[in-house]
Amino acid sequence: MANITDQEIRHAAQNDDAMTALVRKYHLFIIRVSSATSRKFVTKHDDEYAIALKAFCDAVKTYDPAEGVAFEAYAKLLIKNRVIDYLRSEARHKGQVSLEEEMENGRDVANDDERAQEAMQSDAAFEIARLSQIIKPYGIAFSDLPEVSPKHQKTREDCAAAVVFLLKNPPLVAEMRKTRGLPIKILHESCGIPRKTLERHRKYIVTATEVCLGDFPVIAEYLKHMISAARSVE
Repeated sequence: MANITDQEIRHAAQNDDAMTALVRKYHLFIIRVSSATSRKFVTKHDDEYAIALKAFCDAVKTYDPAEGVAFEAYAKLLIKNRVIDYLRSEARHKGQVSLEEEMENGRDVANDDERAQEAMQSDAAFEIARLSQIIKPYGIAFSDLPEVSPKHQKTREDCAAAVVFLLKNPPLVAEMRKTRGLPIKILHESCGIPRKTLERHRKYIVTATEVCLGDFPVIAEYLKHMISAARSVE
């Protein structure tokens, strides 16, 4: 997630242009939270997105850092509550049974820990689906990654060095995205990484680079060693 200061939040709360820029910065965050809450992929054309966007803007305008809550956590809570309220309203309008009625009728509702786990699983599913679309043009499937992940410490270090070098050289990333291929020769000559390592772990390096450049907090946990090394250059 993008870093933001309290000053930026206050400025956005009072300035339309700054608010627009902040919404653009948090676009994927808004989609991810609304999608996880709705349990479906939400696009900018869905009502859930409009509800989530309004909630995010309200979060910017009402956020108080003195409360000791991180802005992202506060915004996520507002978005989830607003989207849930909308979904319940829609369910009542369509004659569906509400959550409260199901509870009264004896439904075994998941506890907070279980709901949190479900939300994490929804976040992961959304991230995997979105990342899969990004890496598909490279000829990479998400299911390929376990097989091509580096197993030894030295190999992991070499792969991390390749990702770091790519992140420090945006033109190389642009070329990688244009050609859908890893610049193996440049990485070999510039970083001293064996060509065999680069060729064998091409899919992993490309995917890790895209994860570092995107908004994939759940997937980043599984690539923590790579993400940590890559972000240390920022």
